[in-house]
Amino acid sequence: MVKRVRDGGYQNIHGILLIRNGKLVVEEYFAGQDSTGTARAFDREMLHEMHSATKSVNALLIGIAIDQGLIRDVNQKIASFFPEYADVFAADSGKAAISVKDCLSMTAGLSWDESLPYTDPRNDHVGMNNSSDPIRYVLERPLATKPGTRFLYNSGISIVLGEIIYKASGLRADEFAQAHLFAPLGIRHYYWQRYPNQVVQTGGGLSLRPRDMAKIGSLALNGGRWRGKQIVSEAWIRESVRQQAPDLPYGYQWWLLGDPPRVSEAYGALGRGGQCIVVVPELEMVAVFTGWNDGPMFGTPPSEMLKRYILPAASRMKAS
Repeated sequence: MVKRVRDGGYQNIHGILLIRNGKLVVEEYFAGQDSTGTARAFDREMLHEMHSATKSVNALLIGIAIDQGLIRDVNQKIASFFPEYADVFAADSGKAAISVKDCLSMTAGLSWDESLPYTDPRNDHVGMNNSSDPIRYVLERPLATKPGTRFLYNSGISIVLGEIIYKASGLRADEFAQAHLFAPLGIRHYYWQRYPNQVVQTGGGLSLRPRDMAKIGSLALNGGRWRGKQIVSEAWIRESVRQQAPDLPYGYQWWLLGDPPRVSEAYGALGRGGQCIVVVPELEMVAVFTGWNDGPMFGTPPSEMLKRYILPAASRMKAS
């Protein structure tokens, strides 16, 4: 697999890490182009843009806030956190039903089109980025479906979740992460983008070292524990990685994966360009991929490398 990357059979892969049974067993980095088209030689100390894999990290923060009693539970209505947008909720009474759970499961029901290229001003993500108030932009989208009834991918509601962290704790999401997630995991080197009005880009603005991405996956694999310490409750991890959207295999900002019969369950934090943290509990394995191959978040080459090389090898080792 590594030879194929080096020979150009897999294009623009930046890093591959594998953790088996709690040990780092593969760590390889390669040269390639980043999202700006700049050629770089990637290494273990270099921060890497996670894009939408950020969402899964933010979901851990929501779980920690619930564990701490800062958020009542996932059924709390988001309107309760945003009195300054009372006019938005009053303008459409249906929006008052949107809960934290609806946002976590991408079923908030708000109209949103993120399928267009990110250079197209009609893309709602672009519109949000160009807005002076990203939260208002998201909340003002008209309701397309009843909250909780249909999955619709929406990075905006992930950013609303990050702002709920701020409303509940008094700390911006990046500050809350530093205190309650990154510091306990020993993550010291990171970057998290903020909008000009200081709203944290929790839909895709986090950059981590690949080794620290692997720590996030290992935390989830181990039921929220890291080196004997419970960072987020096991119950939260369990709920996060079971299907929460009624019509798609999606949990709380985690994608549910799997390739039966070889792997009965797997889940991932997936981001644009091939940023992946894949957790395979059956094999006690975490796989991290970084790169820049714009297209489906979990398309080739990471999915092919898993199916063709990694899962068969790990399954044979388990069997032996």
